[in-house]
Amino acid sequence: MSTQRTDSALAPVSNVTRREVVVDAIRRALLSGELVPGQRVKEAPLAELLGVSRPTVREAIYQLVHEGSLVQTPYKGITVAEPSPQDLLDVAQVRVSLETLAALHLSEHPDGDGMTKLRAALKTHLDAIEEGDLVQVDMTHLDLHRTLWEASENQMLMRIWPLVESQIRMAMSLDQATRSDLARDAELHRRLVDVIASGDQAAITAEVRDHIANSADEIVRLIEAGKSA
Repeated sequence: MSTQRTDSALAPVSNVTRREVVVDAIRRALLSGELVPGQRVKEAPLAELLGVSRPTVREAIYQLVHEGSLVQTPYKGITVAEPSPQDLLDVAQVRVSLETLAALHLSEHPDGDGMTKLRAALKTHLDAIEEGDLVQVDMTHLDLHRTLWEASENQMLMRIWPLVESQIRMAMSLDQATRSDLARDAELHRRLVDVIASGDQAAITAEVRDHIANSADEIVRLIEAGKSA
């Protein structure tokens, strides 16, 4: 990685930075395509580029490994997660089943606290889209879907979320990095929340499937088209 770029996401940060600022910088590089799937991520060059200590970078890297954005492989080190097309489709298949269940549970109380929380999470996500901050868009996107699961108050779904969160985060981040369309993002999530609030079970089932599975199919096609170009 070159230290000559002045417009890079991986540019020096202030001396008072903490781990989260480094995590934020790396996330920006992932979302902007400056760090690409499969690329090796090395501690020392990152510390130099960001102007921070290696222990700070190490902590940030381990956080991102835990989240699923980076992968630690024996004898290979740290690399940017490189999910296969089948990985993305598998994650989508699991999400459709579980998120449909969450949405149907939540729709049973359209005026309850759960829908209030979901609408608040949607507003936070839409505000991030309006500001155009890709890292905040990525994080609030995940928070919106986490809120959907948690607001359903289905105890099993709430226990399952931590087990699948890293894979969902990875799929969402790859989606955003591959196809950054903020207007489309806003429209899809407004419609999803509105359909859940409608209470129409057939419409909810179809909307969740379209929201997740169709998006995964599109990303797989874009990735495969890029490889064959």
